[in-house]
This record gives sequence, structure tokens and C-alpha cells, in this order.
Amino acid sequence: MIAISIAIFALIALGVAALFLHMVVWLLAAILGLLIYFIPSIIAAARHHEHFLWVLILNIVLGWSGIAWIALIVWAILGERREPPLRRLGADAFNPPAR
Repeated sequence: MIAISIAIFALIALGVAALFLHMVVWLLAAILGLLIYFIPSIIAAARHHEHFLWVLILNIVLGWSGIAWIALIVWAILGERREPPLRRLGADAFNPPAR
């Protein structure tokens, strides 16, 4: 009787462990999928793209379309860059406007 209860508890523990592992794998797959989905926005943010907000909005709305996703990556890479806000602030602090 004790052996049967140990076997039942072991099977329950294996089932819980398998369920937990299954959930972890699905969660990691979802995170990886979102990371891949937002690659154009990540590139635009890293490059300080002039139209980052538009890239992000279009990525959210049209990113599921393969053609739009590729076009957004191209736009994020080739688009106009601007200086980061802190760098612009530092340049203004050290170079005051002439009066």
C-alpha cells in the first residue's frame, strides 16, 4: 500500500513538473516572439530615429504583415537620426547662444 501511494505521489509530482516546464517553454516562446515582432521599433529606438513613434505605431498595427515588417526595418535602419536628448542638452549648456 505504501509503495502504491509513493508511486501515485511520484506521478503527480512528474505531472506538475511537466506542466510547469510546459508553461515556462510557452512563456519563453511568447517573449521571443514579441522580441522578434518589435525588432523594427527596437532598432529605431537604438538609433534615435527621428520618427520613432511612427515606427512603433506602425509596428504595432501592421507588424503582423511580413511586407510592412520588412519595410519598417528598412525605414528604421535608413531613417534620419537625431542626437539623443542628453547630448543636445549638453551641447546647449556648453555652447550658449550668442547675444
